[in-house]
Amino acid sequence: MRRERAVVLEDLTGEARDDERSLRVVRLLAMGLVGIWVVALTAAALGVTVVADLLAAQGKIFFLAGLVCVLVVRGAGTRADRASWWSLAAAVLCYLGGAAAYEFHYRHLDVVPRPSWSDAAFLGFYPLAFVAFLLLLRGRVRTLTTSMWLDVAVTACTAAAVAAAAGIGAQLQALDGGALGTTVAMLYPVGDLLLLSLIAGGLVLIGRGAGPGWWWISAALALFVVTDTLYAYQLSHGTYTVGGPLDLGWSLAFICCGLAATQRTPRRVAPRSDGRGALLIPGLSALAALALLFLGYLATGDPVAGAFALLAVLAALARTGLTFRDVRALADSRRQARTDELTGLPNRRSVFEALAAADGRLATGHRTAVLVLDLDRFKEINDSLGHAVGDALLAQVGPRLRSELRADDVLARLGGDEFVVLASDLDAERARLLGERLRGRLQVPFSLSGMGLSVDASVGVAIGPDESRSAVELLQLADLAMYAAKAGRTGVEVYDEERDGEGRHRLEDVAQLRNALERHELVLHYQPKLALGTGEVEGVEALVRWQHPTRGLLLPDAFIELAESAGLMAPLTSRVIEMALAQCRAWADRGRPLTVAVNVSPSNLVDEVFPDQVRGLLARYGLPAGQLVLEVTESLLMEDRERAVRVLGRLREDGVGVAIDDYGTGYSSLAYLAALPVTELKLDRTFVGAMTGSPRAASIVTSTLQLAHALGLVLVAEGAEDQDTVDALAALGCDVVQGFHLSRPLAPEALWSWLEERVPVAHAG
Repeated sequence: MRRERAVVLEDLTGEARDDERSLRVVRLLAMGLVGIWVVALTAAALGVTVVADLLAAQGKIFFLAGLVCVLVVRGAGTRADRASWWSLAAAVLCYLGGAAAYEFHYRHLDVVPRPSWSDAAFLGFYPLAFVAFLLLLRGRVRTLTTSMWLDVAVTACTAAAVAAAAGIGAQLQALDGGALGTTVAMLYPVGDLLLLSLIAGGLVLIGRGAGPGWWWISAALALFVVTDTLYAYQLSHGTYTVGGPLDLGWSLAFICCGLAATQRTPRRVAPRSDGRGALLIPGLSALAALALLFLGYLATGDPVAGAFALLAVLAALARTGLTFRDVRALADSRRQARTDELTGLPNRRSVFEALAAADGRLATGHRTAVLVLDLDRFKEINDSLGHAVGDALLAQVGPRLRSELRADDVLARLGGDEFVVLASDLDAERARLLGERLRGRLQVPFSLSGMGLSVDASVGVAIGPDESRSAVELLQLADLAMYAAKAGRTGVEVYDEERDGEGRHRLEDVAQLRNALERHELVLHYQPKLALGTGEVEGVEALVRWQHPTRGLLLPDAFIELAESAGLMAPLTSRVIEMALAQCRAWADRGRPLTVAVNVSPSNLVDEVFPDQVRGLLARYGLPAGQLVLEVTESLLMEDRERAVRVLGRLREDGVGVAIDDYGTGYSSLAYLAALPVTELKLDRTFVGAMTGSPRAASIVTSTLQLAHALGLVLVAEGAEDQDTVDALAALGCDVVQGFHLSRPLAPEALWSWLEERVPVAHAG
């Protein structure tokens, strides 16, 4: 797990280094371009005619070419947004083609055609830029909703209505380009507004976390809107001149695009929905359209303005209805999903989202402190005063703790009476002091139901990246430190590897065991079971081992308790059954069918789906149900008797054998034993190993054997360690023996060799 995390961290760090290098190059290029542009403007203002002429002519060409280089370098340095930056570079390159065509061809003509091929290249900027901004947006917003597309429709229709109402269309008709020239001239401001509406919609969805790059792009598009609208107006009046103030506006717009490329773009931005922000674009457009309806259509009777305005209002109304519905639903779902209902604090889900965000800061070396607070003796408050008082107390804890925290510190409820704080830029000592202050605030009596109630808390602290570069692991370490504080009644403890390392290693072991199940690191060894009446080995018991990649072959004592505490016993048992049945199938195909016994966990025994899983595995390997015996302990049966009996009953109906393991060490009554759907009793090795030297042990073995046979059960004696014990069991009429005298557990191939070499010897009773 650590190796995988290190690889991922190395990839992210490498990508961050590449991005940082490209940003440095981009910023140097942008500073150079801006510097040249400022020098050129200054020279033009001072009357240096050569420089002024260069600025008005070829200077723009060089400037746009430099901007293309800036955008290409920016895209080369980032994996996530490479396509978007290169699409924007292609858009500027298209614009550069239009400028070059005008400068080197149309500029020298007496009459410039409208539209021209320069217009075609200039207009090519818009679809490529739209793709670029759409890719940037899609990287941060999972879906582009119908509401967002309606925003585009609203702004586009409003722009067309404004253009028509202003009389620009009628005035452009007088140009040589006719209707086509009019349409092309109007496409510039409309295209700008379409792009601006996309960016504005993205800002509404993403919120303030969008980063400065988005605001620079918004500024660029706003400049394009104003400049292109003035260009259309001047063109209709014949007042446009090359190299005039409008060229300055376009230059400023492109400079903003270049400055956007110098900003680091946030990689993961959580979608954000704010009702007022979402309604801003359609609201303003609706107001403008309504104004046009009253002032333009009703006053002048202009049908073009009225039609466009009407379309804009209809789209805005539809957009508004969708927004109210979506915002209300999103707000409710976000609040319920991320807020604790009782305290109003962020809940466990929000905590892990904040932890994921903190990983980025930890990767760059920024300190992050995680504090886990657990109220002391809170259960006593619930038991003595009632849960209503306990809930009221928890509701007051949040405001108390918040008063000691900074605005950007995260305070959340993990669950129950446990809270967590994430604070940045704190070392161990400052985090300890914060923990003491939080405890001090909680020790001030709470006023509940007319009485003062004092509480205390135990606080655990973990500091990253000192202890870990994973924020989730820091939470686990802080939890370990909190238990140390609670055990020692010390109030606040910072994670200490020497003191808490065992718990940390246990967490790592759980993760490794979970990976072992996925990577098939578990192996089975098999111990033979001898049928005394025939002298044949008719079955085996499957015993799991863990082939650990660094610690070698581990016996069950090293990981079974760990699996039980981590909730992994159910998948582990299912995996063992599958492996055992697959091995039985292989042995049967080689001519030696054997029954196999597998120990069952409590999780399996109370799982109503477990019998179906077993039935499916038997069918997969084509084995009769009688070749599988599931071993359960008496104590396991006592935990949930009704459900266990029901599950075992279904297994027995299918023909699967059921054995009570370690019989004689539990507490089940004879009446309970008679009602159980079992086929075997496995007498514990404690009695079998002592029977030849202890009359009492021999009597227990004898009576158990008689009981088993009276109930129609097979008795399996575990722990037969010598020949005398085997002979004594045979003399009593025992059915099956198992123990080291016969064989230790063996790997599958070793067991096969042992079976091939063994000569059967019957033990007559």
